[in-house]
Amino acid sequence: MSNDREKWSGNMVCPFFVDFTRMCIDKIPILIEFTTHKTCNSEQYVDCPVYLVCTSNFNCEYFSSCGKQYNEKIPKLLMDIFMTKTALENLKDIWMNYCLSPENSKTCAKYKLYSKGEKPSVYLMPDGGIMSSFDFIFKRKLIIHPPE
Repeated sequence: MSNDREKWSGNMVCPFFVDFTRMCIDKIPILIEFTTHKTCNSEQYVDCPVYLVCTSNFNCEYFSSCGKQYNEKIPKLLMDIFMTKTALENLKDIWMNYCLSPENSKTCAKYKLYSKGEKPSVYLMPDGGIMSSFDFIFKRKLIIHPPE
């Protein structure tokens, strides 16, 4: 079936895009609003953050907990502001450097807190810095305040 779709569309199609349904989105549900079928039905699918997570040989054991925390703690309005192309690229970099790295995942500040049975702040960044949502909203870029 996917070969027929590839011939029909003239493009490569993501293997997780089955019958016009994004099967991958269960892994990171928050991104359903910020990814499009256009990406799924093009050669760009290989750069999709969800595709990278789904095809990675390693995912941090707390990856789902971190993602669920964003769904629960960050208001929809803030997510609409936060999920810009730049923010998604920053998120992708974080995932590649920490969440999908067996070596670096254990150095993540959130990982360390989860390992102790604590629930980290949604604004805590992997390097221990704190994301300032107020600055972020008004400057439309990711502001990280280094740990004290």
